[in-house]
Amino acid sequence: MVAVHVGIDLAWNTKARTGMAVVDDAGGLVDSATLRTDDEIVAWLNGVDWSPVTVAVDAPLIVTNATGQRDCERLISQCFGRYQAYCHSSNLSRPYFNPPRGATLAARSGWRLDPDHRGTRSEPACIEVYPHPSMVGLFKLGAILPYKARRGRSPINRRSAFLELMDHMESLSVMGLTAHARWADLRTMATGATTQAELERIEDEIDAIFCAHLAWLWSRQSGRLRIYGDLATGCIVATAPPSHPATKRPTAAIEVHAPEHGGPAASLPIVDVQIVGRPASYSTASTAPWKAAVSAEVGEREVPAGVRFCVEIDFRLPTPRTSNDALGIDNLVKPTLDALGGVIGWRLWNGARQADDERVDELHAMKRAVRDGEQAGASIQVRALPREAGPSTTAGTTNRAEP
Repeated sequence: MVAVHVGIDLAWNTKARTGMAVVDDAGGLVDSATLRTDDEIVAWLNGVDWSPVTVAVDAPLIVTNATGQRDCERLISQCFGRYQAYCHSSNLSRPYFNPPRGATLAARSGWRLDPDHRGTRSEPACIEVYPHPSMVGLFKLGAILPYKARRGRSPINRRSAFLELMDHMESLSVMGLTAHARWADLRTMATGATTQAELERIEDEIDAIFCAHLAWLWSRQSGRLRIYGDLATGCIVATAPPSHPATKRPTAAIEVHAPEHGGPAASLPIVDVQIVGRPASYSTASTAPWKAAVSAEVGEREVPAGVRFCVEIDFRLPTPRTSNDALGIDNLVKPTLDALGGVIGWRLWNGARQADDERVDELHAMKRAVRDGEQAGASIQVRALPREAGPSTTAGTTNRAEP
């Protein structure tokens, strides 16, 4: 049996394509393919004299939270958000994560989900990965490469991004891509692609090949990767937080984002900010300083009519000095929403301009005490909900799954 490392760009359901790839113990590409069902995946891996050591899956593996985002997704967004690499929200309210397909496939195949386990032939390790952040880290990208299919993104622009990605991947000499026949086929298809459909045929397979490289790194050069999150609540393996300059994202209209991996529509953050300061509550004397701090970070953006929003707020509270300092989460939320008018829009109320919080259809809020070395404040994400998710469905939005 030949020791191999497997990459899987796993669709959330069996109707969409799943990319598969295998590299050998020296890191060289062995084979790749596109499949659909779990039976096909298992049969493909068992049909050759392969013994998986590490399996890297681009899909959630451990999901325990009822709503909102997992901690690992927040950490990835905090570390890579300025490079436009954000995470989708995974939670048990979505049937395809209850249980996650990746966890089911791992259990069936005997893959161990513990991220501290590096994998053996008898007990392969299975890790969750997300290619965009690791591409940013490995290739020193100023922003993610826009090769994914999104409304308004032309085949010409996507093809250019695909070819740039493939150039970067070919720089990973350990993979030996330029000498591999299947890679040559994928390169030919990318070079000659003129339609979205032609690019869709190669996207999942190329992502899986990159995931296979991450699987190999985790087994053979694990110091180049980090664990974001934990086994209890979910974790993602990616490169260390980058320090190279990010490409500044231009100010743009708010956009709704489309799904990846065959899942329902989801969105990436329009706003993902860290506020430093003492969170205000309607039970305290003054909310003005807190509102000013939030408004300054959020800024003013174009807000198309009819867009609905999801807001996620994680409050970091200073240690209460007295019992009167204990802050209820309901009273914390309202002043913060009132300061988000620059992103959720404004409405006139008795002649005054107020944040249009009626447009917030989904709200996730948490509070906790500050930890050692932290400052009081809050993490705030605002997302545009897909048109079908909210009660208002007017024109004026576009669909993308990346910023």
